[in-house]
Amino acid sequence: MRTTTGGLGTATGALALALALAACGSGSGTPAGSATPTSSPSPAVTSARPTASSTPAPTSAATTAAAEPTGDLGGFTAPGTEAATDGDAAGYVVTQVRTGSHDGYDRVVYELTGGQGTPGYRVGYVDRAVEDPSDEVRDVDGDAVLQVWLVGTTYPVEGGPQEFSEDLRPADGDVEHVVRPLTFEGMTQSFVGVDDGPRPFRVLVLSDPVRVVVDLQDD
Repeated sequence: MRTTTGGLGTATGALALALALAACGSGSGTPAGSATPTSSPSPAVTSARPTASSTPAPTSAATTAAAEPTGDLGGFTAPGTEAATDGDAAGYVVTQVRTGSHDGYDRVVYELTGGQGTPGYRVGYVDRAVEDPSDEVRDVDGDAVLQVWLVGTTYPVEGGPQEFSEDLRPADGDVEHVVRPLTFEGMTQSFVGVDDGPRPFRVLVLSDPVRVVVDLQDD
């Protein structure tokens, strides 16, 4: 009688393999036949980068109105001469005029708004304050009259920057009177009445904001 051994050998091998796998499973700490746990996905990490605010931060007054320099600004022009430069400006309106007294000189500041380029000027003493184009003679307080022309200006329009419209009579210093600016055909005229004058002067053009500065030397 013939004995078949192939099926028994296969069954025996399968049983041995199952026992080995069971032993390996129990060694890993996970019971045989139980589902292998899956790890939870790690939470996404986002950087704490701040986003820009749509509302701009308030600007301090110190950054919006630049102070006029008072250091070594150069020499003064003799009273009998005219200081002049053409510049390349157009479209400015004189929106502010102010004065100040400093150590060694008094200052008149003409602030300009709305144009472009560098304003020009013509500054010098005159015998009379004659307004252009009316030829009207203005009464100006003081012993001498300094005429100031600003070049590259325009007459103000409705809805735009408006021209400064007051005469100034400072309480301190040797500037007695500043006649309000008047604009005609691309130029603005003003007069400065000087006490105990005429005095040496100098002219500066400053930016941010645009200003034409006239300094009058003290005795």
